[in-house]
Amino acid sequence: MNTQSNSGLSLVQRILKAGTWTLAGYGTGQSLRLISNLIMTRLLVPEMFGIMALSQVFLYIMTLISDIGVNHSIIRSTRGDDPAFLNTAWIVQIIRGMIVTAGVLVIALSIYFLTKLGFINQSLAFGNPQLPIIIAVMSFSSTIGGFVSTNVVLARRKLHLGRITVLELISQITGIIIMVTWAYNDRSIWALVVGTLATSIIFVILSHTVVPGVKNRLQWESTAFWEIFHFGKWLMLSSFVTAFYMQGDRLFFGAYETAEVIGVYSIACFLSAAVQGILLKINNIVFYPILSEINRENGDNILHYYYKIRKNTDAISIFFAGLLFCSAGTIIEVIYDDRYLDASWMLTILSLTLLFTGPMTSSVLMLAIGQPKFDVILRFMQLTVLFVTLPILYFQFGMYGAIWSVVIVAFCSALVDITYRNKGNLLILKYELRMYPVAILGYLAGLVLNEILLVIHEVYKS
Repeated sequence: MNTQSNSGLSLVQRILKAGTWTLAGYGTGQSLRLISNLIMTRLLVPEMFGIMALSQVFLYIMTLISDIGVNHSIIRSTRGDDPAFLNTAWIVQIIRGMIVTAGVLVIALSIYFLTKLGFINQSLAFGNPQLPIIIAVMSFSSTIGGFVSTNVVLARRKLHLGRITVLELISQITGIIIMVTWAYNDRSIWALVVGTLATSIIFVILSHTVVPGVKNRLQWESTAFWEIFHFGKWLMLSSFVTAFYMQGDRLFFGAYETAEVIGVYSIACFLSAAVQGILLKINNIVFYPILSEINRENGDNILHYYYKIRKNTDAISIFFAGLLFCSAGTIIEVIYDDRYLDASWMLTILSLTLLFTGPMTSSVLMLAIGQPKFDVILRFMQLTVLFVTLPILYFQFGMYGAIWSVVIVAFCSALVDITYRNKGNLLILKYELRMYPVAILGYLAGLVLNEILLVIHEVYKS
């Protein structure tokens, strides 16, 4: 296999370089999100975070169910750097964004009229009078995002991530400044909305003015469209199921809990998802292009590289599972005020999902070798288990039981992953379990972190 790119860097060097940029960018981005989150939780009440979380649920669902894999097609296709292919992909991306906006506007109107007619209880999160207008305004972020230059995806295909990472951070920082300034002067939920939209607009502008490559224009090629569609049809089905699986808990809670409870739950999810977020980002931005390249040039080596990747991703996720399980209570107590204390036991439970993140890497492996059906099977299982266990555990044990359903889904996902790869001769069992002792190191690190945080807390209070 030829492991040299056009720039003369070996495959390993490009992985390290791309991984470093991804980690640095994501780490900085998450740090900024945490800082802004801490500031905003002191300026706004938990109810506002719950409303915002619900508004993003519908946007997320519509975005995913309309996904035909444009970005994945650009990365995987042999025509991924062809201007005609890129311009066609750009048009598809724009149309999709507009369709998502229209769909979410219909949802906003539906919730408004159902509430007015008395079908939705106004004391619950879905009945909040602000929710429909927030959903409607947030829907336009999808139209805005549709205009992002395809050069962003092309840069990721080539693992040229430095410039993209910087632009994402610039957009994020600007959005945070606008959001915090707005919240300081007007303690309303509109600070969260305006900050989110501003971030999207700024990134779109920068993607066309700063990222080098093809200048997107209105150009349609039927061959390119059908290539995108045929590859993406499985992804579309997978995304449809993923949408309801990923947001199913919030949809359910919105019908039975207050916006304040959902706001606290969103804080716990934000912290637990931080580790999964970096793994997902590295998998999609770094490892998917690499595994696709390996498969194009010499597919016989792909399992070797898969397990090299898994060794590192498993170590990270399992370490943080132990750390958060040990430190969740202290983290919430120290960095948030008393209104968010319930997030501590929620985070403790959610930390266990980090023990089962292998399917995330398996998904990009299957996409790279042209088996997107795996993702469909995995997502159908996740959705089924969630919607069976969530209501049962919620009505028996309340929120405490409901959150355990998320852990059960993660465990079942690992079982499906192992079973599927075993049938495809893509499983080496001893490598699946080798990193679990790292959880002990994570727990010990959590004990140390507890002491550090408590000392800092005491100094701050004095």
